[in-house]
Amino acid sequence: MLGAFTSEAYRRGIFLGVFFAIPAVILYGVMLFAEIDQLGVQMSLVGGTFFALLAAFQFIFKEDGLYLYEHGLEIVHFKRKKTILYKDIRYFTITSNWTLAGASSFFISFRKSPHIGIRMMDERMIRLFFEANQHAANELGARLTYVKSY
Repeated sequence: MLGAFTSEAYRRGIFLGVFFAIPAVILYGVMLFAEIDQLGVQMSLVGGTFFALLAAFQFIFKEDGLYLYEHGLEIVHFKRKKTILYKDIRYFTITSNWTLAGASSFFISFRKSPHIGIRMMDERMIRLFFEANQHAANELGARLTYVKSY
C-alpha cells in the first residue's frame, strides 16, 4: 500500500531520474552527431556519463522512503528494508539537522532541515534520512504519539 505519504518521495525519484537523463541524452547526442573537436567529445562523454549515473541512481533508489501499514511501518533506504511495529515505538519527534545547501568555489552553505526521529521502547533513536513535511507528520501523528523537541 503506497499512500500519499510515500508517493511524494516516489514521484521525486522518478522525476529526478528523468531530469538527469535528459542532459545525459543531450550530451551523448552532441558527442555522436555534432561536429566537435576532441575536447568537446571528452567533455560530452564525461558530462553525459555523470548525468547518466545520477539518473540511474535515482531510478534504482526511487522507492526509498517511509511506508505506513496497519500494524507498523517500513523504512526503505538504499534497498534495505527495516520493519518496525507500532507497539515497539514510544513516540516520534521532528528534529532539525544541518544539511549541505550549496557549495561553490567561494563558500559552502548549510541549512537546517526537519527530519523525523523515532524513539523506540528500548530507548534507541532512529533518525530518518529524508526531510519531513507537514503531510508526513500528520500521517505519522495519526498512528503515533508526537513529542515536540526543544
